[in-house]
Amino acid sequence: MAVPPEVNDIPDYKNIKVVKVGRLHNRLWEHISFPMYVSKQKAISLNLCNVAPLPSPGIVAIHDVKIKATPQYFSKKFIAWYNLLFLNEAKRAKKIITVSEFSKREIIKYYNVEPERIVVIPDAWQHYERIGYDENALEKYGLVKKGYYFSMCSLEPNKNFKWIAEVAKRNPNQNFAIAGSINETVFAEGLGFECPENMKLLGYVSDEEAKTLMRDCKVFLFPTFYEGFGIPPLEAMSAGAKQVVVSDTEVMHEIFGDSVVYVDPMDYEAKWSVQIAPNESQNNILNKYAWKESANSLKVLLDELH
Repeated sequence: MAVPPEVNDIPDYKNIKVVKVGRLHNRLWEHISFPMYVSKQKAISLNLCNVAPLPSPGIVAIHDVKIKATPQYFSKKFIAWYNLLFLNEAKRAKKIITVSEFSKREIIKYYNVEPERIVVIPDAWQHYERIGYDENALEKYGLVKKGYYFSMCSLEPNKNFKWIAEVAKRNPNQNFAIAGSINETVFAEGLGFECPENMKLLGYVSDEEAKTLMRDCKVFLFPTFYEGFGIPPLEAMSAGAKQVVVSDTEVMHEIFGDSVVYVDPMDYEAKWSVQIAPNESQNNILNKYAWKESANSLKVLLDELH
């Protein structure tokens, strides 16, 4: 694992050697120092987070193509930079990894990549097994067990908090809570709607608090417009959420099957009832995805290119 010189908070790996490389930083490191090191090692770079060196992209994971599918949510500068990266990767990467069949089709659609150059290796949820529960979380945030609807994700228009706000407005006797790094002023004004009184913005929560809030909520909500996969609902299921509501989109059906309730993310007047999904259905979904299996699939790919 090659890291920039300023990085100090490095996990202890049993079988991975960590090497500090070069003197440059940030994007200059990504596109100059790192590919120079890879070239000297006569190696192939493995890049798991969308970005790959422009001179030699190697193997790259493109998780989604939101910049093409939902460009209205991004700045022109951001779109231009990532489009340059993706065009370069689409043309020159040895292999492209993505996280769902839906995302594979989208990459082919927008970047005309040959299907055989794209390998689907799904995300998973077992990282949540290492996280405990914080039994003081509900008291800290003024919530009652099974007495609130919960959502957790980053502040992006794509995550569609407006849908949750509209549902909260129509259900003033219900309580809603959203966790994530949220600036309340930006949330209300930047996204074009007001946060109702029965909708709490919790801001940053710890992993243990998040897992507890997922377990103890009435319903976990994920009304996002566009995803390459969608990990939060899997995390919520693994934490113990009995009901999960997600967007009625192609990728959500691919990942979650009949284990969730689907809603139209564009319909802010949508009516849906709280249903408890059978444990067997959720268990089938959780059993379908595992980091160990995804890691083995990645190893097979690496062995083929070695």
